[in-house]
Amino acid sequence: MSARFAQWASLSPWSIISFSVGSLRQLLTNGYALIPLVYTGWQQGFNSPWLLLVAAGLVLATLSYASLQWAKYRYRLQDAKLGIRQGLVFKRAQEIPLNKIQNVRLEQPLYFRPLGLYSLVVETAGSKQDEAVLAAVNYRQAMLLKKHLFASQYLQTSPEAMPADGESTAHVNEPLQAGVAATTASVQTWRQGEGLVVAKDLKALLIFGLYHNNLVWLSIISGSIIGQVDWESLGQTSLVQGVWHWYQANVATGLVYQILAALAALALLALLLSLISIASAVLKYYPYRLSLRQGTLHRTGGILAKQQDALRLHRVQLVRFEQPAIGRLIGRWTVHFEQVKGNEVEQLSKRHLLIPSMTQTEIPQALDRLDGLATKANALPDRYQGIDSGWLWRRAIPLALLPVVMTLLLGLSPFTELLFGFTLVALIGLYLNYRQWGYHLAGDDCWIHTGVLGQTWQLVPLSKTQDACISQTPGQRRKSLASLHLGLASGPLVIPYIPLEEARLIAETALNLTREDPTNWI
Repeated sequence: MSARFAQWASLSPWSIISFSVGSLRQLLTNGYALIPLVYTGWQQGFNSPWLLLVAAGLVLATLSYASLQWAKYRYRLQDAKLGIRQGLVFKRAQEIPLNKIQNVRLEQPLYFRPLGLYSLVVETAGSKQDEAVLAAVNYRQAMLLKKHLFASQYLQTSPEAMPADGESTAHVNEPLQAGVAATTASVQTWRQGEGLVVAKDLKALLIFGLYHNNLVWLSIISGSIIGQVDWESLGQTSLVQGVWHWYQANVATGLVYQILAALAALALLALLLSLISIASAVLKYYPYRLSLRQGTLHRTGGILAKQQDALRLHRVQLVRFEQPAIGRLIGRWTVHFEQVKGNEVEQLSKRHLLIPSMTQTEIPQALDRLDGLATKANALPDRYQGIDSGWLWRRAIPLALLPVVMTLLLGLSPFTELLFGFTLVALIGLYLNYRQWGYHLAGDDCWIHTGVLGQTWQLVPLSKTQDACISQTPGQRRKSLASLHLGLASGPLVIPYIPLEEARLIAETALNLTREDPTNWI
């Protein structure tokens, strides 16, 4: 370990900005900090000098608190551990083993960009929040810290994980360097797969924002805003009147024209509701670059806040290929690399490191470059074996009986008619879910397919399985069926109502692979 980081060190004074922003975010989130400000303004009509005094007091208190946080923050790298000391009244000391670090994320918030500074975020497996944030470090220092944080992982992995040619190896122990000399050929072969994996331009990110959004929730939020519009006054404007007369003269004359106009209006509405998602995708990911170096995935991008995320390939538990309904229409997929459940790379949205807007032909090209993954698959399957219909009937029959029973008890009424309508929609959704739930076993990999209108493939390397459980209900036992539960560090997976022999085959394959590699999960 380099002596440069072996002693306790403080952060740059510029980190006070980061501590201040964090404190303000926490105060605004909790809400109670605004009580004196709002109360003073309410009492004085928001014109009193007391309002400015309260606001200035909050800003001064925040800066003072942030300054004390900076003064009490210390870090060091020693004995293959990252040590952190912080806290004012309640002091906190952390010792993070370097081999337990899962992600190292490099961020550049907007307020650090003019200064050329970054925040180095350290995450460990299973953590619900960032383990450590080293704020206000320059790029050279951040990259040097990042290399040292992964140093112990070089010692525990194969020689292929050594630094690239030309980089300093002073921090690596001499026995490992001797081992590298004996395996030069394998290192060179491995490095041929390094470099850029995927790059996405502006057009691809615009498409990603279009298909990867939640129109339902955005519609609910926009509904409250639309309710405040004075539609009566709006309808009297010359523009609206002109559009209405054009509609009556050109569209209302035929049923086909009305259907086409309705579809166009729905498409326009969906596009308007997607604008926020599109803008968010561009601001967060552009220009998107995913590269592979020293067995680690590095993602860069972001306009407002530049980000550099890092994820070791051997920590990936499964790969998920997601295609929402709109993505299915235009043939685009989103690839997620799911790691140990806890604090994922996509921290705020609790999503995993992803590749946006992938076509069917781009997926094999990307997988071929990721030799360090536990899985050996390089393309999406073209088929899957569905689950037994017993899964559908066990859920559909009680659901269908509900409106019938309510009608017998209450009689036919608007309520029961509405209940019939909701039940019909639920049954259609249940059937679509049943039709798309299936699995495909390919060597040491298991594919799980799910979906309703969209579809999702989950690629499970069985060597990453922590436990396998086979359960049977009395009905399943009579038909020689079972439900298979696979436990991974990224979360549990279930394949219901499959043949018992198939469930045993998948479970035994997973347990045999795990028995040979007891440290597979991380």
